[in-house]
Amino acid sequence: MTAQPYEQRLHCYEIDCAGARLDVQAHGLATVLRLRGEIDASNAGLVAQAIRRFVRLRAPLILDLSRVDYLGSAGLRVLLLIQDECRLARVHCGVVGGVALQRLTRLVTGLGLPLADSVGEALQLIRGSEKGPQRR
Repeated sequence: MTAQPYEQRLHCYEIDCAGARLDVQAHGLATVLRLRGEIDASNAGLVAQAIRRFVRLRAPLILDLSRVDYLGSAGLRVLLLIQDECRLARVHCGVVGGVALQRLTRLVTGLGLPLADSVGEALQLIRGSEKGPQRR
């Protein structure tokens, strides 16, 4: 796993996870981790290790899987483990799905993943959770 800064963007860099790439971008509300490529048994451990570095920061995360070409069962397992770790650490973690995740969620239902259609929607959910319940 290697990290390389992006020259053209502030607060953004890329982590190579042996077949998958993790683009990191800091937003005011959350850190967005954009995954792309393939996540399977050969690199799921590296992907998990990279994501866990950001879970430890205890700031809201958004995992954007919209550019993942292939998500194997090992990748899904990592995603579920990360969600559990975030829940235990009380870290908000939203997931932006994509075609690869949709293939799996059609077969395996009831995963309880906090899915959003876009990063913008995931950020809105974080804003809403920070405000707390609405009073009438």
